Amino acid sequence: MHSKKAMHRDLKPENLIFRSESSWECIIADFGLAEFSDADEYLFVRCGTPGYVAPEVINIKDMKTKYDPICDMFSLGLIFHILLLGISAFPGKTYNEVLAQNRASSITFEGK
Repeated sequence: MHSKKAMHRDLKPENLIFRSESSWECIIADFGLAEFSDADEYLFVRCGTPGYVAPEVINIKDMKTKYDPICDMFSLGLIFHILLLGISAFPGKTYNEVLAQNRASSITFEGK
């Protein structure tokens, strides 16, 4: 996907599914916000799910700004954070708290 300059831009646990009940093969679902990084203009510039969005996406000011498929790697890192530590990296209690923590990239490494 990334070798073709495609970005998912909404990677989160809900969008990673197993191909079948008897398989460990994981596939990516829901390409509704996907975009090619070299597109002339992005349909949605600032997009994704708070708690999983890369800083270069969530903090964008100029709606003509471009970013790279590496934004998906930040989201993947946040998914691994949950898998390894059992807690969200941005454990706010409300949508706005999670959004603020995500914007600041204020990552939590221990439950509090």
